[in-house]
Amino acid sequence: MRDDFSMQTKETLAKRVGFRCSNPKCCRSTSGPHDDPAKVVNIGVAAHITAASPSGPRYDPALKPDARSSIENGIWLCQTCAKLVDNDIQRYPADTLRVWKRAIEETVNREIENPQGSRGLGAVFAKLESLLPQLLSEMRSDLAKYPLRREFVILKREWSYWAKGHELCYYLDDHPELLSQLQILENYGLIRETTYNSVSRYIISEELVEYLES
Repeated sequence: MRDDFSMQTKETLAKRVGFRCSNPKCCRSTSGPHDDPAKVVNIGVAAHITAASPSGPRYDPALKPDARSSIENGIWLCQTCAKLVDNDIQRYPADTLRVWKRAIEETVNREIENPQGSRGLGAVFAKLESLLPQLLSEMRSDLAKYPLRREFVILKREWSYWAKGHELCYYLDDHPELLSQLQILENYGLIRETTYNSVSRYIISEELVEYLES
């Protein structure tokens, strides 16, 4: 027995992400025009985050059937990515799929609320959630505690540093590829380097702040 989604749930999953694949490395459109003007082409699927049946990938026996077939257990993907995540459950566990789902829904919501400010950034933020999940999560937490702070420095934990009192701090020890991650953010114009001594220093853009606080 499979706990499948209803047609309404499938449709809602697709609409909540603008008919785009939720994989941040894909984000392709999954719906478009058919040669027949009365029809549409669809290459999207409503995939289960935890499987619909015991033999499926990421099956969670603790879930009841109604929870297993609920919208909370679904994610909209293109057919290729749906096959990909089910063939490699070690690389794509349930928690990763939940992160994808939350990120794409937040991105689409931002585009609806602020189409001018978000133009061109929706796919970028979705991609960043895949590439830099730990760093973005830490920055999100810091801004929740200190919503007025925009400056941060890069340190090693053994360094002696006299803070000015309003910087956020990120440590090379905690993020092995931190400098490369910062370069990506800088390439997209989401942070700006303002180093004036031996300690690397950056300013966070308002676009990134708005995304992290959304």
